[in-house]
Amino acid sequence: MFQHIRPVLNITTRRCFHSSRALKSVPRKRSLARSLAYGLTGSIAGTVLYDGVANGFENVAGAQRFLRSFAIGLSISVDYAWSLKGLKEGDGVYEALLPEIHLRSAKKLLAGCLANGGLYIKIGQGVAAVNHIIPKEYVETLRQLEDRCLTRQPGEVRALFVQDFGAPPEELFASFQYEPIAAASLAQVFRAVTQSGEQVAVKVQYADLRRRFDGDLRTILFLQRLVALLHKNYNFGWIVEDLQGTLREELDFVHEAKNAERCARDLARLDFVYVPKVLWTHTNERILTTEFINGCKVSDRKAIAAMQLDLAEIDRQLFTAFGQQIFSTGFVHADPHPGNVFVRKDPANPRRMQLVLLDHGLYEQLAPAVRENLARFWEAIVLRDHAAMQRFSQALNVPDYRTFAEILLQQTAKDHFDRIMGTLRAMPRNLILVIRNLNTIRSIALDHGDPIDRPRIMARCALAALGPARRTVRNFLWVTFRKLRFEFLLWRQSFHYWMVSNYLKLLTRVGRAPDTSHLMNINVAV
Repeated sequence: MFQHIRPVLNITTRRCFHSSRALKSVPRKRSLARSLAYGLTGSIAGTVLYDGVANGFENVAGAQRFLRSFAIGLSISVDYAWSLKGLKEGDGVYEALLPEIHLRSAKKLLAGCLANGGLYIKIGQGVAAVNHIIPKEYVETLRQLEDRCLTRQPGEVRALFVQDFGAPPEELFASFQYEPIAAASLAQVFRAVTQSGEQVAVKVQYADLRRRFDGDLRTILFLQRLVALLHKNYNFGWIVEDLQGTLREELDFVHEAKNAERCARDLARLDFVYVPKVLWTHTNERILTTEFINGCKVSDRKAIAAMQLDLAEIDRQLFTAFGQQIFSTGFVHADPHPGNVFVRKDPANPRRMQLVLLDHGLYEQLAPAVRENLARFWEAIVLRDHAAMQRFSQALNVPDYRTFAEILLQQTAKDHFDRIMGTLRAMPRNLILVIRNLNTIRSIALDHGDPIDRPRIMARCALAALGPARRTVRNFLWVTFRKLRFEFLLWRQSFHYWMVSNYLKLLTRVGRAPDTSHLMNINVAV
């Protein structure tokens, strides 16, 4: 009988043994998992602590900016894909939903730029300037980056002065207001008084900007490539890649100060333009001190009206000043947004107005050959000389002269986006920032109601730049003939326009034609 029971006992014993061993192994597995969790948590905490001590948590903050940017990019991509799923252009619903998605996406980008700061704000400002290509929801939303930028604690500013000058601001200046009067993408601006009693503006770079620049740039380029991979129609990444070096130059305020002084020399003959003087004793790579200017932003129409200044005259001088840079000097301010262009009454003559140009960190230098071909192309646009337009466009390595003209004139380009981007990639790289300049001042004029004919003013600047350097009787007669011919052709075009528009108005009044006034609301056709 024992022989029959023995196998059963053996099986039961083995089961009990295995069950006991299994019960013992559960705590071991749990203990191992807990140890791994503790180890991982400790490693992360140790890494964060070390980064805080060694780098001021910069690597942690960089990872946070990357994840935030990635999440925003993913959210926007999913929003477009999901909201427009199954819809086609032209069905009505697509066109009704698209502005709503644009606005949601633009608000996400605005929040991300403000949270990340630095380079993100700079690029967001650049996107807002391309108002003839980017949907208006993005333009209107991202324009807030001109005013709503980062602010920092006073302690950071004081520490930076001690590091760079060996003394806090209150010792270097007779008085220093720690409350910033402006906040740009790369720095804050403070008001101070020198020991000699001069009112100055002190531009102080964000202390962590240089440390984070390379990492943020890599993040932005990575996200640009990722978006281009997911969305075949996205073609903006190459612009950021091409401008890496130029953006890096903005971190050096000594470079900016030298740019300001060169701009002042180049435009010295224009008494309606003023550039604040640099105080070199209080300037280095991270701190820039200039004379303080009382004025208002060129976009502040209420303040302009209070000073009884004329918007048309402001725009005329704005276009003339930058036309002089583009066609004559070749040294072009690439970031003339409203926060960088002030308006004031001329201290020497209160009856005249004066433009004050600020923030000279981002400039472009045009070679003489590029300037000449660009000037001749612009003259041909206004004269509607298509053969000359094609010739000088090809000289600039741009085969599609019509699209090139549309880009320069900032005509609506959203309907042929791919053609616009192809033309931008074909043109000389140093023209990209010139296009940015033209986009920005065109946007300023648009906010003013477009009171003057910008293409003609720019064409006159181009024509003036094409005059021979030597002053002889023959050259004088040749230049005079070209100017008279140019003005006559402009007058003939205006007269033709006036005749046609009045004829159409007459037909409308007598009931022979519908109202066609909206069709004549253009300056130049190409």
